[in-house]
Amino acid sequence: MDVPTTRVLLKARPVLAQLADRLAPPVPEGLELYLDRHDLLIDDWLKRVQGDTAAAGAPPNFTWIVEAPIRTLGGALFDLTVDDADHRATIQRVVEVGAAIGAIAANIHVVAPTLDADTLTDGRRLQKLDEARPLLEYYADACQKRGLVPQIENVPPVGRMREAAFVYSPIGLACDDLLFLTDARSDVRVTLDVSHAALFLNWRKAPDPQVGDHVRPVARFCRARSGPDDLASYTQTLAGVAATVHVSNASGLLGEGLPYGAGEEDLDHVLSPLLGTARFFVTETIEEDPERANKMRDAQRRLLALRTARGASR
Repeated sequence: MDVPTTRVLLKARPVLAQLADRLAPPVPEGLELYLDRHDLLIDDWLKRVQGDTAAAGAPPNFTWIVEAPIRTLGGALFDLTVDDADHRATIQRVVEVGAAIGAIAANIHVVAPTLDADTLTDGRRLQKLDEARPLLEYYADACQKRGLVPQIENVPPVGRMREAAFVYSPIGLACDDLLFLTDARSDVRVTLDVSHAALFLNWRKAPDPQVGDHVRPVARFCRARSGPDDLASYTQTLAGVAATVHVSNASGLLGEGLPYGAGEEDLDHVLSPLLGTARFFVTETIEEDPERANKMRDAQRRLLALRTARGASR
């Protein structure tokens, strides 16, 4: 029986320098575009993004995925539990970009951001999961109307938000949260970020003496969550609903987005079982220079080698 091929994509902003870099040889099989709020606010925003991606010269059969910004058009941190005009407009623009460039899927984060770690309680988690359902419905409906697969992504216990901030969330960490939302809306798929998942598991294992007083409630909240204790088991728990996998390594409590072989996780071991079940692997290592995907290229090479080896073993 033929096994579906998991495609290997790179990550980029929809700006000319990054698009040119990502589409240089070896050309990836697709790109996931992170749409910063500024990309959605510039004059002629849709025409500009569509024109720049077209000018980049992607080959036929190229895969595009679009990802929503961490801040809304109005400047607030994106919050899946806030179903207001600002969040709806932000989602709508992301979906419009996706439809305009022929994207196959969109991605938003399962997050209810807070700066107060003491608010991380099980009661708050259950409340926020329930409050996430209206905006999730809007998002999924918007995607379906434009032919995109709606995807939701897990988050780390401490979100730096690309701003060196310390932002927490009572939802989006554990497998159960993602499964609750995909059960609530069966056409929603998961973007499984293995670096975020690894950090969540590291926080679960961190004893109080190793954690600063101001973030000790984060460790306690993570320890209270049920579910798998290792990354391979975490990913397999979500394998049935995970369409996309964000690939980077992790270390400690805050070290996310690390190069493929530089963190604490054996990513070959973790990712190999997802080949043929997940549709896309997206390299998401943090680069010193965002204009040059040096570490993502290393991950691309490793993932293609893993795919080849897995195919040869069948």
